[in-house]
Amino acid sequence: MHYPAKKQRLLLAIVACTLAPPLLFAQSPEEYAGRRQAVRAAMEPNSVMILRAAATDSEDAPARRENNLYYLTGIDEPGAALVLYAEAKGGEGGPARAAGPREVLFVAAAGAAARAPAGASKPPERPGFESVRPAAEFPSYLDGILLGPIPVVYLDQRRSRSLSSPLTDDEQLLKQARDRGAAFTLKPAAPLIAPLRRIKSPAEIEILKTAAAITVEAQKEAMRTARPGLYEYQLQSVIEHVFSINGARRPGFASIVGSGPNSCILHWSENTRKMEAGDLVVVDIGAEYQRYTADITRTIPVSGTFTKRQRDIYEIVLAANRAAIEMLGPGVEMRDVNAKVDEILAAGLVKLGLIQDRSGLRRYYIHGLSHSIGLQVHDVGTLGRLEPGMVITIEPGLYLRDEGLGVRIEDDVLITDSGRLVLTAGAPKAVDEVERLMKEEGLDFSRYLLRPPAP
Repeated sequence: MHYPAKKQRLLLAIVACTLAPPLLFAQSPEEYAGRRQAVRAAMEPNSVMILRAAATDSEDAPARRENNLYYLTGIDEPGAALVLYAEAKGGEGGPARAAGPREVLFVAAAGAAARAPAGASKPPERPGFESVRPAAEFPSYLDGILLGPIPVVYLDQRRSRSLSSPLTDDEQLLKQARDRGAAFTLKPAAPLIAPLRRIKSPAEIEILKTAAAITVEAQKEAMRTARPGLYEYQLQSVIEHVFSINGARRPGFASIVGSGPNSCILHWSENTRKMEAGDLVVVDIGAEYQRYTADITRTIPVSGTFTKRQRDIYEIVLAANRAAIEMLGPGVEMRDVNAKVDEILAAGLVKLGLIQDRSGLRRYYIHGLSHSIGLQVHDVGTLGRLEPGMVITIEPGLYLRDEGLGVRIEDDVLITDSGRLVLTAGAPKAVDEVERLMKEEGLDFSRYLLRPPAP
């Protein structure tokens, strides 16, 4: 049977996904155990750290739980919790606890969480952990910690939003503990884990490469499919179809498909507008794979070719994107990269007569250049001096709101021992490359459209 070229490409993608082995255990139990040990070493003597997942999935955040808990355990399950004990030392404060495991993991037994009575299920087996207990035991175990002699408790508590709001469960629990004489000092857990998450391991890098590769294919399919008359949400559906068919079960953040005036709204995700001839559309998307997310932005002309005005602005942003990437490497200070981008963008706008000097740049360049990516699209850790293992974005942009003309070009870059590796190089960004790809046949979903009856 003969298939058109587009169908052949889609069939090959499906076969490849079917035959490729799933990357289920890219990070080993030993890697997670090493992270837990590093955190324990950073904790104050005699202290304890408590990390918890949400008790159940919620409609607002289905299956998305506590990133730090996942980073230290590889476990993504409702009701899971981890307790870490620092080394016990005598002296002021005395020993924190009797001899026992340095870490205790609480998880529900497989298939038993909703059926078994509290405490009835057998502790599930989880390789690599010193002690594993049923999740049903965690509340009483936590009570024992808070009412015990431990001087410092690391806990990222859930806080109420205002003084007039009801206390959260955490705030009520901590108040009850203090009312009963608890005298521990409460400290946040996140600052001890953030420095580790800033540098990605080889296994994390492989996962991020996969997330980036999937997102690259989605960007390419968006270029093939975009056309006047299509709604932003329809283009979004094509993008997220490419995600899911490649094993990325959800976006890492709300997909941004902003056309015309919406191209100037940084976090536009309503995606409700019908794209018109002559529009630019900013496509800022990221596939989440194995809980890690990519983040790629391309700006494309809905009609398939850039107007002169669009191209003039686009080339300024592209030059800044390329120059910034060329500067990246270990030991580079991001403030120097930012300064170079500001210089290029400002010079381009001066040449076009939009500003008189660099002082006017912020009218058109209204966001930062870079952030880390990982378990979050804006991952933890500050960007100062770059180090090998960091994965960051480079995303200059210019926004002419009076003209409804916004351009952003964003790539994901791994800092290596000797320089950098652009994880998103496969997504076209040169003007001629974009226009050439947009001439290819895109995903045809017309058979699924429900057309209103003729009047």
